[in-house]
Amino acid sequence: MIPTLIVLGLLALGVGIVAFATRRTPTPVVPSADQDTAWNDPITPAGAGPVEDDPFAHAPTLTPPVVVAPAATETLPIERAS
Repeated sequence: MIPTLIVLGLLALGVGIVAFATRRTPTPVVPSADQDTAWNDPITPAGAGPVEDDPFAHAPTLTPPVVVAPAATETLPIERAS
């Protein structure tokens, strides 16, 4: 008899918790006054001075890669059939 009362008491407690949690109305969300997130603002401010030159604009050009021609087939050692 006691285990049945314990189970019924826990069941009633669970129902009470669920009823308390679901009956409460959510509070309205009030948006803050400042909604500017600056996601689409220009990177450089309008009042900024001139942009500096690119530090790599006057860098020397790359040298072309060195191409090594393959050796002629006459100079390659040929394996002999054993």
